[in-house]
Amino acid sequence: MKKMLIAALCLLTLSGSAMAAQNVPKELQMSGTVMENTGSMITVKNSNKPFDSVALHITDNTYILQSGTGYYLGANDVKKDGHVSAWYGPALTRSLPPQGKADAIISGPEDSRPTFTYFNIGKVEPREDGSVRVLNVNETQYVTLLPEVYPEAAELKPGDKMLLWYEISTLSLPGQATATKAVLLQNGLADINISTTAGVIALNGKELADVKLVNKNNTLYVPLRAVAEALGYTVTWNQDAQTAVVYDGPRSAVCTINSNEYGKQRMRIKLQNKPELIDGVTMVPVEMLDYVMGYSVKVSAAHI
Repeated sequence: MKKMLIAALCLLTLSGSAMAAQNVPKELQMSGTVMENTGSMITVKNSNKPFDSVALHITDNTYILQSGTGYYLGANDVKKDGHVSAWYGPALTRSLPPQGKADAIISGPEDSRPTFTYFNIGKVEPREDGSVRVLNVNETQYVTLLPEVYPEAAELKPGDKMLLWYEISTLSLPGQATATKAVLLQNGLADINISTTAGVIALNGKELADVKLVNKNNTLYVPLRAVAEALGYTVTWNQDAQTAVVYDGPRSAVCTINSNEYGKQRMRIKLQNKPELIDGVTMVPVEMLDYVMGYSVKVSAAHI
């Protein structure tokens, strides 16, 4: 009887440990003020409990982003006494302050609250209407991605990191929301790297300097002809139809001013934002370079 009681207590202890483990967040989050930044470690005075401050190790896999725009930053762009939101851990040292690895840091004035959230995907659920629903790793938030917002949603997988914009989330647990914009985060250089600070577009290591960039409604617009010709495309313009066609052998893309329907080879793709004619220049959202023309794009507020 005594052995059975001990076994039962052990089982209960193990079960309790397993249940507790399931409730431990896979990722911790905090917001606060930067106390120190060495370039490789950022110490933050924590506005949340349980720690007064946390020292965050910056690695090659840490995403540092500008509040408001979501553009990439360098570690040295995070200023002392500036406000940040951070996702980190969950493993922490027992030192004072505790230290952990930073997954993502959003940096910017506290009054310019981020219009987006960092989202570490834990589960992907394709739906019959062509949309995809993603759940974060802490299982606290569902977000639905519509095809026109993120055409490549079917290719998402657990472990992918995104920036997601959405206006309203339900009060349920997990919360539920529908994204108005989505960006897949990436490390290193992309095919097309854009610096909004320097006004430079770098294509395969070559820079297009003094190009016109337009930021409108959280969307960056770039000059189609300048970018396409630098990539080796021929560009034609139909004035009557207000349509631009870019082609390079079998590869082609089509866009029409004030239309959110684009052509990719023989396919039609609908995006959220439309090309615009600004000062006589056809300006297209950066999403066209990615989803229609097939190039990876990285937009940075730091110098390339």
